[in-house]
Amino acid sequence: MSRIKVEVESTIGSSIGRHGGPEATEHDAPSRVGGWPVGEGCAQDTLDTDGGSVRTMVLMQEPARPGDEVTAWPVAVLHLSDGRRDVDEVVCVAEAEPFIGLVDTADLGRWHAEPAVWAAALGRLSPGSTYQVMGCGSRKEADRLVADAQHAYLQLTGCMD
Repeated sequence: MSRIKVEVESTIGSSIGRHGGPEATEHDAPSRVGGWPVGEGCAQDTLDTDGGSVRTMVLMQEPARPGDEVTAWPVAVLHLSDGRRDVDEVVCVAEAEPFIGLVDTADLGRWHAEPAVWAAALGRLSPGSTYQVMGCGSRKEADRLVADAQHAYLQLTGCMD
């Protein structure tokens, strides 16, 4: 599983979390009432096809302030549309013990983190924007998107080995 550095721009509370059940442990309980915090930001040292950094949303153990760096791993990619343009947003989880078992799209349902929940969180993180989920790609697709963007960044900066 590849790790990336996410520079957080904003954070909100969410409903995402494991809420009881036979597999739940003390580490599964959200640290905040209602769920774990979700941050939006960009993957560092990446360049997407529009010339910007890869957009990310990251499930975190604690809220982050704008400019904080969070180490995370991709678990999915949301294919979104705001009616004017299509956007890919990489869904990540922070490198923290509570999220060890959340590694791919199949795990999202157990965490009440279906694509529509992420899109709703993104709408709250980006006021004035309404996103519709057009599809959800796997961790493998998210890893490929990030790897391609990292390669493009290295080519642009002349840092290729």
